[in-house]
Parts: sequence; structure tokens; C-alpha cells
Amino acid sequence: MADPQARKRLLISAAAILLLCLLLEGVIFQTDALRTQGLTPLSFDMSSARITLEEIPQEESDVTAVMPSSQTRDPVFRTTLVFEALELENIHTLSFVLEGRIGLIQVEVSLADDAHRMWRTGADTVLALTGSPAYARVRSNGMLHELALSFETDDETAAVTALTLNAPIPYHFSLLRLLTLLLPLWLIAAVISLRWWRIPLDRRNPRHTLAYCLTGLVCVLLALGISALCIPQEKDLYQYTWDLKYPFEDELYEYRAQAHAVLYDMLANARISVDVTPDEELLALENPYDPTQRLSSGAQTMFDYALYKGRYYVYFGLTPVLVFYAPFRLLTGAIPSYNTAGAFFALLTVLAAFLCFWEAVRRFIRRPSLLLTCICAAAVTLGSHLLMLEASADRYHVSIACGQAFFFLTLWAAMTACRQKARIRRTCMFILAALFSALLAGARATAALTAAGWLLPLFIWVLLNKKAPVRRRIMDALSFLIPLALGAAAIMIYNSARFGSVFEFGQTWQLTLEDIRYNHISLSDLGAAVWAYFFDGLHLSSTFPYINPGSGFINRSGNWFYAVVNAGALTVPVTWGLLFVFALPEKARHGKLAVYLCTAAMTVFVALSGYCVAGVALRYVCDILPALCLVGALVLTEIASPDAIEGRGHTTGITALFVCLTVAVALAFAFSNYRNYISLYAPAKYLELFNLFTMT
Repeated sequence: MADPQARKRLLISAAAILLLCLLLEGVIFQTDALRTQGLTPLSFDMSSARITLEEIPQEESDVTAVMPSSQTRDPVFRTTLVFEALELENIHTLSFVLEGRIGLIQVEVSLADDAHRMWRTGADTVLALTGSPAYARVRSNGMLHELALSFETDDETAAVTALTLNAPIPYHFSLLRLLTLLLPLWLIAAVISLRWWRIPLDRRNPRHTLAYCLTGLVCVLLALGISALCIPQEKDLYQYTWDLKYPFEDELYEYRAQAHAVLYDMLANARISVDVTPDEELLALENPYDPTQRLSSGAQTMFDYALYKGRYYVYFGLTPVLVFYAPFRLLTGAIPSYNTAGAFFALLTVLAAFLCFWEAVRRFIRRPSLLLTCICAAAVTLGSHLLMLEASADRYHVSIACGQAFFFLTLWAAMTACRQKARIRRTCMFILAALFSALLAGARATAALTAAGWLLPLFIWVLLNKKAPVRRRIMDALSFLIPLALGAAAIMIYNSARFGSVFEFGQTWQLTLEDIRYNHISLSDLGAAVWAYFFDGLHLSSTFPYINPGSGFINRSGNWFYAVVNAGALTVPVTWGLLFVFALPEKARHGKLAVYLCTAAMTVFVALSGYCVAGVALRYVCDILPALCLVGALVLTEIASPDAIEGRGHTTGITALFVCLTVAVALAFAFSNYRNYISLYAPAKYLELFNLFTMT
């Protein structure tokens, strides 16, 4: 129980924080609203504007040359409205309304005043939603002479229908913004006032277990929040974001973007190939895997499917269909959309990551801090970019999200098995670990390689543990290896039936942006791979969500293709714990150092193979992030825990800072990635968040 002085400090701190947050929300964030309340609006006659509309030439790259969707994309138009010969003083704001197809449009406002007579200068850039009033700051220096608005959109009919100068900016007290400020600060005050950071973890104490579960619940709520933001405002515009009726109403080809739904249809009809006959023009090509030949032939193609011996195949793994799509169909009669599947695997990953970290701390850390255990578990979960995968849910990201869930489940089951004393429980957990390993390989083979970096030294430690009887070690080996071999055999038989090779998962025969058969792993690319997958940096901005992945374009020699919207794994701060791995006080505890180093080495191999075969993209980094976040968080927890428990808070503060930065990056990437589905599906919700959390 906290002493009276600690409670008093907490109450005083909480009251001070409440007053501070009320001041920030009620005054600081409302500065523009308070400053403009006394302005007299001045409406503009829209007929006096000089309007120009021009089509913007779209630069072609290797991407647009071979992407089928880019061949039919709508043209982009730039609309500019100019109001000339103005003689207006004391102008502070501008309000306007855009009309056109629903969506977010960035509008640039520029002006010419007494300070800038020769040309117009930028005044403000506004994110506007069609049909709703938007506000810009256009404070003029002296007399305002010209005013211009410019925006780009694929809607040729988009236009500004109303424009008002000196429009008062509405006062909007936001409870969401207040709570976003208040709750974290209250939590920090409680930690400091009640000395929670000095409490060692006691697994037998139900309050400690409850604190850990509540931390997991916060991650669950974040995942549910992202799921709610991904619900489209206009159902008719994005029909494939809703659960699908089955059997399909149209031809299977029309559902080609829903690869896992197609895969379910194949299994439901006892097929291993897609029930679509490839065009004769496609099959007649000298090399149908060459995208330029496919485009020039005009053949109808199921893009990013595998074509082998005249049949289409889905190269994505079966696991998402087996563990979610089939049960969902059995329970509801429908096939889940990618939004539904993304939310499911995000929640499963939260559960699996918290179970895994709890078990890893039990195995590798003798006396951890309760606070560090809780916050580092959240860092592992969110640092794996599960929110980004959920917000970007499609055939690529759902497979990776499924792989992350089973990565954590595999490690949890394996570590739990190692500490069991009862023979039956131990055997069952090893069998479960093998089952999860097979499901992991069936979801994402590269993630299975990363898990092998953890499992191999752990398994060797179990076999070489002289404290255990030889018979038990043999039983452990058989209970894991036999079901693992059966699972591997099932995958190999499936691969051989489809592609004639037990080691071929279908990527070689992809109808994608390049002919992947020419891509081979080369050690000469190790440096570039390490840079791209580990160190490639972030971009910072002054507007929500403040942190963005890097972007660019790399076209290497030969037939290798790289489309870069990327941020390396080490841009997630919790992974920085890897730097301190040799400073651990008990390096040999249960094979800990071997597990950590082997896992890190395997991520380098996965990065090299991914770079050489698939290229660079943010989603590929997600194959190695769970392992690196887990190792980094465990190292930080172990190093900082003694200082925390003994009252020395410097390493605790540094670890907490790493965790906070990790959560910030994870949240930002849910809104800033190369899909941007939230802004597409729910532009009004995105705009509200943008306005709430952008300080200008």
C-alpha cells in the first residue's frame, strides 16, 4: 500500500496535470479560434475568379510501366483559382468549400501583398474534405492584392463553390485530445509518485498479473480503434472491404484482389489451382513472366498470381484460410474481408506477443521490474508494426500479420514446454510448438526462418542439458520433431503438387512486376540489404502523424526491381537494446546469449534473401521486426531492472523513453504508410485526427 505522503503527491500532481491539460486544450489549442472570433466575414463572388484547369503529365517509372492498374488510372488535374486586383486590409483567415467526389484534397493557398508584390508567396496548405468547410491562415502584410487557391485531383469537376475571407475559425473543445494528453501524464505521475518503477515482478501476485493484462488491454483497444477507423464511410465505393457472400456472385476472376477468398474457394472445391483458365494470348507468349510482353499482348492476367504449366495458383500460404477464413465461413456463412481478417490477426498478435514476452522474461530474467515488464511487452507488440499491418490489410499484409501472430505463439509454446516438469504437459507443449511452427511456415516462410534462429539454440540447450535425464531429452526431441516433420511434409507435398518441387512456394512463377526467376541471393548485396532492412531512416514532418517512412525509388542492374517505401528495423527504438546484449549480467542463463545472437544473425540472413529476391518495402521489414523487438526489449528489461528495483532510475528512464518512441512510431505508421487506407476509406475521420493533432 502506498504511504500517505505518496498519495498526497499523486493527488497534487494529478490536479496540476488536469489544470495544465485544460489550459492546453481550452486556450493553447484554441489560439486561432480565440484570435479570430471578432473578425467580420467577407464573402467572395466566385464569378470574379480566373480559373485554370490543366492535366498534369504523370511521370512513368518501371512501376507504372508494368503495373496493370496504372494503365487505366485516371488522369490528374491541377485546378487554380486566382482573385486579382484586390485592395483589402487586415485579412487573417480564409474559408472555402470544395465540391466533387468524396475524398481528401490538399489545397495550397498563396497571396500577393505589400510585402510580396512581384509574385505570390505561400500562405498555408490545407487538407480539405469535399463538401465540408476548410479554414486557412492568410494573414496579409499590409494590403492584399492577389489570392490564389490550387489543388490537384483526379476529379475534373472538382471546384471551389464558396469562399469567405476573415471567417472566424470555430472553437472546438476536443475530449479526445484532452484525454490523449491527460491519461499518459496521469500514468507517469502515478509511476513517479507511487514509486511503481521500483516494484519487482511477482508472478504469484494477482495485482501484478492484472497490471500486465491491463497493459495488453491498452494494446487491444488501440487495435480495435484502428479497426474502427478502417470502416469505409461509403460502402458502395469499397465493396471488397466488407465480408463477401459465398458462393461468389460473379466470376472468380472478379475477386482476384481477394487472394485468400480465392484460396478458400479452391479448398472448398477440392482444388489446388484457381478455377480460372488463363487467356490463350498469355499462354502463347514466349515468356509470360516478362511484364512488358504481357502488357503488349493485351492478355487478361491475374496479376501477382503464380502461373505454372497453364494454370493459375495462389502463392500465399494456407494458414490464414485454415485458422480464420474457414471457421469464419462456418460460423457466419460469409467470407471475411481483409479488414475483418486484419483486425482478427492484430488481436491474435497482441495476445501472442504478451504471452511470449511473459514467458521469455520468466526464462531469461531472474528478477525483472514489474513496470519494465509491462511497458516492454507493449513495445514488442506495437513495435512489430501490427497497427500498420492492420490499417493496410490486403493480401500481402494479412499474410504477414498472420505470420507475426504464429511467430510469437511458436516461441511462447516452445519456452513454456521447456519449463514444464510434468511429462504430459511438457510433451503437449512441444507438440503445440511444432504445430505453431508448421502454421507459421504456412503463413510466411521468411518469418519461419526468423523463428528458427530462436528455436535452434533453445532446442540444442534442451538436448544438451545434463541436468535432465537422457530419456526425457529423447522424449522432448521426438515430441517436437515428429509433428514438425509431419507439418513440413504436408507443406512439401502441397508445394510439389502445385509446382513440382517440395521447396517451391510459388514466388518463382509470379506474374508480377518482374521476372523473379532471375533473382538470386548474392553476398555482394549484403551491405545494401543491411542498410535497407536495418538502418534506412524516417522522415519527420510538422503535421499529423509527424513520422513517416522513407520513400524513394531504386532500380538496380539486371531485372531486379525495388520499390522503396521503407523504414529499417532499427528505426523502432526498442530494438536498440541489441546494442547492450554483451552487457547482460547473466549471459549464459538457459542459453540466453546464444538465442539472442542466433536470432539476430538469422534476421540478417532473412534481410539478405528478401533484398535479393523480393526487394525493399516496409512490409518486408515486418518479417524481422518481431524477433528484433523481442530481443531488444528483453535486453533492456534485464539491464534496467536492477537499477529500477534499487531506486536508481537513469536506465529505467532511458528504457521508458525508448518504449514511448516505439509507440509513437507504431501509431504514426498506422496513418502514414504506402497504403493510406484510413484516409481513403474514412477521410472525415482522418481529417478530424489531422486537425486535432496538427499544431500550425
